[in-house]
Amino acid sequence: MLRIHELDPRFKDDLAREPGCQHLLRCFSCGVCTATCPVSEIEPEFSPSLIIRRILYGMKKELLASPALWYCARCANCSFQCPQDVRFMDIVRGLRTMAVREEFVSPEHAARLEEAERLVQELRRRLIRAILEKTDGDLDPKDALSKLLQESEKT
Repeated sequence: MLRIHELDPRFKDDLAREPGCQHLLRCFSCGVCTATCPVSEIEPEFSPSLIIRRILYGMKKELLASPALWYCARCANCSFQCPQDVRFMDIVRGLRTMAVREEFVSPEHAARLEEAERLVQELRRRLIRAILEKTDGDLDPKDALSKLLQESEKT
């Protein structure tokens, strides 16, 4: 259970000073970011609006230690749809930077997570290409993914 003395009232201001995070305080909690987020559809622990709420409440330690910071696919749907131009994708970058700087995550672990993100994007690109190149349109995405994963295990 979180106690009031564990909250950091300066957290939102500190984060707003990170590059790209200056629009954080514009958020009025409409929820469009979460409604347009493909990750929040499949990962119940990830909610852009909940992350912003935790920032505003000052839940610094809980948030910077949370795996949820690393679930963001950086697709920018949230940023494009936000009526206040909050730029959640930049806020995630700022939170990740803070998490490393304040030693909630080691630089090596953050680098591995970034590399995993690059690999996922590469796998996504290859999967889409395989489906698009299949001329009869009968390639099942799950089958294509299995094939790509098997190929990558060989290399």
